[in-house]
Amino acid sequence: MLAGELEAGRFARGLWYFFGIVTTAGIFAGIAGLGFGHVIGLVWEQLHRNRRRGVLQRKTSLTEASGIDSASGQLPPPPGGEPPRLQLVVPENAPLPNLVGRRLTSIRFLTEGFEMDFSGARVAISGTPTITCAAQRYRFPEAGSRDALCDLIGSRVERMRVAASDRLELGFDVGCELVTTRSGTAVA
Repeated sequence: MLAGELEAGRFARGLWYFFGIVTTAGIFAGIAGLGFGHVIGLVWEQLHRNRRRGVLQRKTSLTEASGIDSASGQLPPPPGGEPPRLQLVVPENAPLPNLVGRRLTSIRFLTEGFEMDFSGARVAISGTPTITCAAQRYRFPEAGSRDALCDLIGSRVERMRVAASDRLELGFDVGCELVTTRSGTAVA
C-alpha cells in the first residue's frame, strides 16, 4: 500500500510541476510577445515619420519653386497688376418636369421639408410653402399643414405656373393650390 501512495504522491507532484511550468512559460511568452510587438511598432512608426517628413520637405520645395505662397497656398498677384477676382457662380436649378396631368401618389416628410411623388417624378420642397384649400390657408410646417398636404394624395395637377419672380404654383383638381419658391424646389 505504501508503494501505491508513494506513486500517487509523485504523480500529483509531477502534475503540479507540469501546470506550474506551462503557466510560467505562458506568462513569459506573453510578456515577450508584448515586448517584441512594442519594439516592432516603434520601429515601424519611426520609419513612417521619416518617410512623411521627406514627403513634406519635397512638397515644400516644390511650392517654393512654383512661386506659391506656402502660408496661404495661393499664387502671388501678377506684378503690376490686380490680383485675380473671385466670381460667384450660381448653378441653375434643374428644370422642373411638366407635372400637369400627373397624380400625386405619395408625400414623404423630411427634416427640412417634404418630397412629393407625382407618378414617378419626385419633387423635393423646402422652405415654407403655402397650401390653400377653399377658405383655409396653411403654411408648412405649421399645425394642420401636414394634414392638408396628405389630403392632396390621389389628386391630379390641373395647372402648373412658374412665375419669373421665383414663385411656383401648383393647382390640383380638388380645388387646392400649393405655392412655394422655385429656389426651394429641387427635382429628386
